[in-house]
Amino acid sequence: MGTSLPIYVQTQEIEVEELSDSEAGTATQILTSGGLGCAGVLVRGVLGELETAGGKVTINIYDAADVSDAVQYYSVELDHTTLTTTSDSLDPGVPILADPYITITADATADEKEYNCIVYLQKIAVRG
Repeated sequence: MGTSLPIYVQTQEIEVEELSDSEAGTATQILTSGGLGCAGVLVRGVLGELETAGGKVTINIYDAADVSDAVQYYSVELDHTTLTTTSDSLDPGVPILADPYITITADATADEKEYNCIVYLQKIAVRG
């Protein structure tokens, strides 16, 4: 039997110029660095950077853009109370066969701050 090595997807950084304290009804598609969709992946975590320390940010990942009809696969609250950069990781990861979409929501303290996020994705084999 052959050896299997994980293949990670290089995703585009998601930039939010001004966070909101209410979740958006429409999520943003997570894209590769080449601008392609990312279907057939394991969500392995996220890295978030808040403009200044103070506040918490919730990151949700769905299987569709319309949050009201989408399946939520991943949710994490990143605590930026004392650190501007923090992350979360999952093992073994959560599989999403459709293109993943993301929402980023602030608490009252992080509201209106700038935020940058990178999603860690690992490619999985999908056989149809």
